This record gives sequence, structure tokens and C-alpha cells, in this order.
Amino acid sequence: MNPRRYGIRATGSALVGLGLLLGAAQDSRATTPKAASANSFRTGKTLNIAHAGGDALFPEGTLLAYQRSTVLGSDVIDVDVQLAGDGTLVSLHDASVDRTTNGSGLAREMTYPQIRNLDAGYRFKRNGKFPFRGKGITIPTVQQIVLRFPASLVTLDLKDQRLKVVQPVCQLISEANRVDTIYVGVDTDEQVIEFRRLCPTVHTSGTSAERKALRAARETDNTNFVTKQWVSQPPFVGDDGTKRVTASSLAFSHQLNIAVLTWVVDDPKDMAELVELGVDGIYTRRPDLLEKVIQQTSEKPD
Repeated sequence: MNPRRYGIRATGSALVGLGLLLGAAQDSRATTPKAASANSFRTGKTLNIAHAGGDALFPEGTLLAYQRSTVLGSDVIDVDVQLAGDGTLVSLHDASVDRTTNGSGLAREMTYPQIRNLDAGYRFKRNGKFPFRGKGITIPTVQQIVLRFPASLVTLDLKDQRLKVVQPVCQLISEANRVDTIYVGVDTDEQVIEFRRLCPTVHTSGTSAERKALRAARETDNTNFVTKQWVSQPPFVGDDGTKRVTASSLAFSHQLNIAVLTWVVDDPKDMAELVELGVDGIYTRRPDLLEKVIQQTSEKPD
């Protein structure tokens, strides 16, 4: 049964201290009423989100990975962001280039021309071989990726947690006119606050207090709660082994117009469960497998 079709509603028990938690996130309650605007990441189907371009199949974060994963069915371009020493936003997960290229050093201490000269396919290994070495695959800029895929939804995950990253990300999104199709994942409260100061229309993660308050609202089924969060990115299974994405948690988020994008799921059985539940998107290293699951699920009779 797909709860998205049957309108299953969340329920929960009272949680002591909810008022205090909501007070901590008072600025999020004072925003535009829930569901006041369309959420591009709620499309009515499960989005296939190739993690870093499908990093089980291709060198992560490269144009080649994004191009090929899109052909395989990926709907969303998922980019990890670091700021190079010359101020260029680059598609890179780690602070250093060591793990994924034939070079070494911190990206923040290198210019983009230095980074671009590295072989981004050098360390990708499949079946004991290195099929992408010496193929001219490079680390792209975030701007190159955004411009190459103008019709795709994009998630930018700021791995570089310095405040100085915020301004160029704001500028990129604004100049590309992509406020409604790019979501920015942010891990630090300082970056969230800086985004709201510099570019309040850009959609980002909430502060830690806001996320805590949202969890409390969900446990009490307080659907009057208002949040600035456009997207929620819970893991499918928490550290304690408990499933974090359920029919009730999805129903609650959807009543607040929040898209739920869960990560990282590579098992077809788990994929099928999440698609049946009606999750808005799944991050996966295997977009080819997820696309098959989505197609099979859509072909099932109601």
C-alpha cells in the first residue's frame, strides 16, 4: 500500500518541553505559512538522486558521472562543494584532493587551474581495475555543473564549512536564476545565518535548534508548526538501527510542504520499500538499480 495515495496521517505522543524547543526556533515559526509556495523537490514521484553522480559507477563529482547517471535515470544533480584557494567553487567531497585524484594537498590551498590539471578518474576502482585513469576526467567547478544541467534539480552539499563559502554560493544561484531548483545542504548554524543575511530566498538546511523543534513537532503531531526548511534529508536507518523514514514521518513532513530526501540507499529491497511509502527522493550510489525499482513499482496495479 502506498500511503501517498491513501492520505495516511501522522500521529504521536505528547512530548514534554515542546514549547521550549519551539521557542528556540521562533524565527522559523514567524515565516511564510506552510505550503505557501510550490516545492520543486516534491514532484509526486520518487526522485532518483545519484549520490555525487553515482559514485559506485563513476568517478564521483565529475561531469562524466553526472552525464552518465542522468542517462541512467537520475533526476537530481548532487554536488559536494569546496572552495579553492582562488575563490572558485569546486565539486569535491574532501578537503584534500588525495583520495580521488593523482595529486595531493588541500583544495583551499590550490588554485582552480592546479586542481583542474589533476586526474579525477585516477583512483576510481572497479573489479580490481582503474577504468577511468588517463581519460582526461577533471574536477569541475560548481558553475560548470549548474550551467551544464539547466533543467535538472540540484542539491549542493557544503562540505567546506567556512563562512566565506556562502557568498559565492549565493552569487552562483542568483546569477543562474536557480533559486527554485537548487537546495543547499548546510551543516553549521553560522552558515545558515549567513545565508539568510546575504540571500534569504535561497533554500537551505535549518539551524540545529530548528531541526530539533521540528522533530518535537512531529512527535506531537503539531501540524501547525511552520518551518523555513524546504527539504529534510534523514538517513533511511539511524545509528541505532531504527528506520527514520516511515509512513507517519512522511505524512507529517508533507503536510508542512517539506520534501523528504533520504540517503544513501543501494539495496533494491530498501529502495522498493521507500518508493512504496512515497518518499520524495532517494540518494543512491546505484542510480541504475533505483531506476529499475521505480519503473517496476510504477507498473504495479493500484
